[in-house]
Amino acid sequence: MQRNWTSTVCHVATAALLLLAGPAWAANACPGPAIRVQSAAPGVWLIPGAPGDTTADNRGAISNLLAVREGRRLWLVGSGPSIAYARALNCQLQRISGRRVTDVIAPWPRPELVLGQAGLVGARRWAHEDVAGAMRERCPRCIERLRLRLGAAATDLADAKIALPDHRLQGERGTLGPLRWQRLQRSGDTSVTLWSLPRAHLRTAHGLLWADGAPDLRDADTDSLERAWQQLAADVTEDARWVPEQGPVLPAAAAAAHLRYLQALRSAIDDAQARGAPESDPAPALPGVSDVVNQSLRHQLNWQHVWREAEARWMAAPLTPAASSSQ
Repeated sequence: MQRNWTSTVCHVATAALLLLAGPAWAANACPGPAIRVQSAAPGVWLIPGAPGDTTADNRGAISNLLAVREGRRLWLVGSGPSIAYARALNCQLQRISGRRVTDVIAPWPRPELVLGQAGLVGARRWAHEDVAGAMRERCPRCIERLRLRLGAAATDLADAKIALPDHRLQGERGTLGPLRWQRLQRSGDTSVTLWSLPRAHLRTAHGLLWADGAPDLRDADTDSLERAWQQLAADVTEDARWVPEQGPVLPAAAAAAHLRYLQALRSAIDDAQARGAPESDPAPALPGVSDVVNQSLRHQLNWQHVWREAEARWMAAPLTPAASSSQ
């Protein structure tokens, strides 16, 4: 009887203490938005982006991010689309890893990947000098572009400001903390940097690889992408895993698959133009390409993009002697 009475008193006292502590627990909660963080390896976390383009529902958080703890430092590749997002992520990473972000990297000048930097107060901001230069030139415009895409969620950008990288990298490749980096080109004036973590066999491929559908060819030139994918396919080891711009982690063969997609797309466009088909026709399903890619919206956009590239090459090609003499 005495034991039951004592147990009851203890339970009542514990409940009372939890009720009193409730406001304190709430005060310590991380700010929104809620962000999913996945363990990818010991001391390594993947923050998955939403599929597709920026909308009010996904609040621009469409790019994959990667966090790596090394000693007292926490490295973050990418920072998300807004100050609010970066602050929420920083809080969650501190709870999971025991560290706040000490170093943040801008892989390429995509607003959904770099505008969050301003919310990581005290973190060192890293980027290749080419990426930093593009951010300085484009970010004032990219904030407005992102605001339009966000629609009803544009309030996330109410305090938007540009935090340019304060540490610049030079050259083609190097090492930074636990990471190795490599510079490649997405177009003639857009550099991207890939970041690898040898201990986890992980490599990021922001701006180059996609797993939620066809690769995004907008604002790119396919000659540059082709060279980049060829280099990735040649350099990658069989045990490597790619963290793409969007979608789940990809196997080592992903770059070769992107190359096959581009080759099939160009071939289909050459055939369509030879038949005199209009550009406005729907993009066909390509042979040897997955349904996920063939059925994605980006495949339709890529059809138009590569069609216009083919037309531009045709218009710029010098006339052959036979063609010249016939005019």
